[in-house]
Amino acid sequence: MFTTASHVRSLRNRAAHHEPLIDGVPLPDQTDRRGRTRRLTLADAHAEVLRLVEYIDKDVATWLGQTSRVSELLRTWP
Repeated sequence: MFTTASHVRSLRNRAAHHEPLIDGVPLPDQTDRRGRTRRLTLADAHAEVLRLVEYIDKDVATWLGQTSRVSELLRTWP
């Protein structure tokens, strides 16, 4: 759960500071084999948000899964 919460916090901080999300969500202190900052795709970040909500309240997670248009928008995004 800590990793999921950390990923959601990174997304929240990025959005709260009006920083771009187009290239994904950078994960602080995590790098790939080339030394570049590891990033979550927006689809993966959305999945992490839903996972965290599910940890807190399964009914709310079910409702969000049924009503959220984020996945649909990400699939149709150029």
